[in-house]
Amino acid sequence: MKDYIWRHDLTPQVERFHSELMEAVQRVLRSGRYILSEEGKAFEQEFAAYIGCQYGIGVGSGTDALFLALRAAGVGKGDEVITTTYAPTPTPAAILMAGAIPVFLDVESGTCLMNTDLLEENITAKTKAIIPVHLFGIPCKMEKLVEVGKKGGIAIIEDAAQAHGTLIGSRKAGSVGDLSCFSFYPTKNLGGYGDGGMVLTNNPDFRESLALLRNYGKKYDPFNSEILGVNSRLDEIQAALLRVKLRHLDRMNEQRANLVKLYKEGLQNEPVRFLQTPDAAKSNHHILTILCPFGRDEMAQFLEARGIQTNIYYPKPLHAMAAYRPYIRPNQTFPQSEKLCSQALALPLYPELKTSTVEFIIDQVKEFFQHR
Repeated sequence: MKDYIWRHDLTPQVERFHSELMEAVQRVLRSGRYILSEEGKAFEQEFAAYIGCQYGIGVGSGTDALFLALRAAGVGKGDEVITTTYAPTPTPAAILMAGAIPVFLDVESGTCLMNTDLLEENITAKTKAIIPVHLFGIPCKMEKLVEVGKKGGIAIIEDAAQAHGTLIGSRKAGSVGDLSCFSFYPTKNLGGYGDGGMVLTNNPDFRESLALLRNYGKKYDPFNSEILGVNSRLDEIQAALLRVKLRHLDRMNEQRANLVKLYKEGLQNEPVRFLQTPDAAKSNHHILTILCPFGRDEMAQFLEARGIQTNIYYPKPLHAMAAYRPYIRPNQTFPQSEKLCSQALALPLYPELKTSTVEFIIDQVKEFFQHR
């Protein structure tokens, strides 16, 4: 049997950029400045420019980015925030951290994205924000969301934690809403070597609020808090390392796209489906999820026995979790999300994955179906 194939292996990337990464770390160590200094400022500017926003505010994690974006938008106790039930837990966790109430929507058939047809019926006088989740790198249809937001004075906060480099038409995901939130968790397309996140915006008032909120509410005087804030800052070493990888992000996303094309060609005649990407959009292929109408769990076991790791994103929709069940509205149903949770399986994908390895994985998937 071949060496074990991880769904996402981080070590080849360290080797790939080793000299640049080490130089960045040494530069920070020699500077003697480790928090809120030049590397962080430079990365905020570079990443904001890459996405197409004016301001970037580095924070401690993607969850903090969502929480602080909600705070900056004035969301607080008793307010309602609309998002989807087929999403990772940081999204509703951040809503509850802000004191607000999550309102869950189902997703579209054929995609993993918010069903915007359900928006109006779920908006109330308490709705203060909407958080569309660009899941697996596939971007939500933002046109209607922006329209609804402007009409109702509702903040649109893009959860772009999985969408570094994703395109919505000619614009990058994260540049469309009032605020957008990114994670630099190690497995992200632009991943650091620890936790980290950023909020982007074109609104100078939001930028000012976020700069205060992330640092105990302090502005000029390090011993005076002007507003109630928290400690959530992207450190200098992470910023320096992320600056290195940002220079290579487009190339890494292109390599992901080439591998996904290989998967799709190899599995086109097999009884699996790939998630759809909206017209005029381009995914960054953060996670390659296939849909298995039958035998998903058996396929995962079959591949594991052959040294191939897979993951299920997600085994449970949020509304089925004890922590979030109390927020489900009467008579709400989520058939598409539940269907995705029963069929979705993530196959190995990362930029350094060899084409020969992908071909081996394709052969094993084909063999699974031949034996059914």
